[in-house]
Amino acid sequence: MKKICLFMNGLVLAAATATAQGASMQLTLDTPDCRMPPGKPLPDKYQALARKEKEFAWVRDAKPGDHAVSGNGWERVDGASNHTWFAFSKIDLDNDGMCDWYLHAASALSSGGDRDSINTLYLGRKNGWLRVGATVPANKPDELGIGKTDEQQAQYLFGEEASVIHDAKNRVNYLVGAFYNRHVQRDSMPGYRILAWDAGRNTLRLLDKWEPGSPAAEVYAFFKAHGARLPAEKAAAQEDTVDRFDEEIEQFELKQACSPDSPQRSSPELYGAVSRHLLARCKRSGSNTR
Repeated sequence: MKKICLFMNGLVLAAATATAQGASMQLTLDTPDCRMPPGKPLPDKYQALARKEKEFAWVRDAKPGDHAVSGNGWERVDGASNHTWFAFSKIDLDNDGMCDWYLHAASALSSGGDRDSINTLYLGRKNGWLRVGATVPANKPDELGIGKTDEQQAQYLFGEEASVIHDAKNRVNYLVGAFYNRHVQRDSMPGYRILAWDAGRNTLRLLDKWEPGSPAAEVYAFFKAHGARLPAEKAAAQEDTVDRFDEEIEQFELKQACSPDSPQRSSPELYGAVSRHLLARCKRSGSNTR
């Protein structure tokens, strides 16, 4: 049975790659391996927290070969039983062949599942990890409410979890992210977000997936047809290693974009302007775009 599953998975990858053959990109779910920097699997900050704080004991179980590592942090409010959740995803973010960590810290806002987030990037270097994120004291975790994370959140807010589509022709990893139901950013940053590394700014850059003929449009079309590779723990079932397109997420984005009262339309300086290509689609469909 295991051999059959592996064979079928190979067929899926081959078919997915073939769809983009001959185009300007060669998109695939088969992401290449990366090299880990020397030292412990997770950044030193988290190794230190694991030595001192029982809540971070899960960090000690991380292995160099892990593609995903996650666990609870401190309690948000004493007695509330709501903890920040830390999820590290191993992705070569800057396409240099070295492994990087994409960290999503989800802060619980209520027992009902409402949450808010911030992302921190740890780039693998020959001498360890280079941190890209909001200003946080060296001995504190990367979460909202610490240091300048609240005021700098908008600079480091990419998505709740990141999945990957690899362009084998150009050796570039594209990230797919979103803010899902019960996330406070879902109204202001709706829909799937296609991201790529910006070497000049040393961070991830949001691309316009609605621009016809653009790399982001090509990546988004591939995602809708084949999904994206989701970094997962070794014990994860095969179906849990692929992030599948959810049409409801796109429909919600279209609804927000075409409504002049939505956060994006009414406060573009805060949330980023709606793509002009998407607005043109609203006009063609006769949606309210006053």
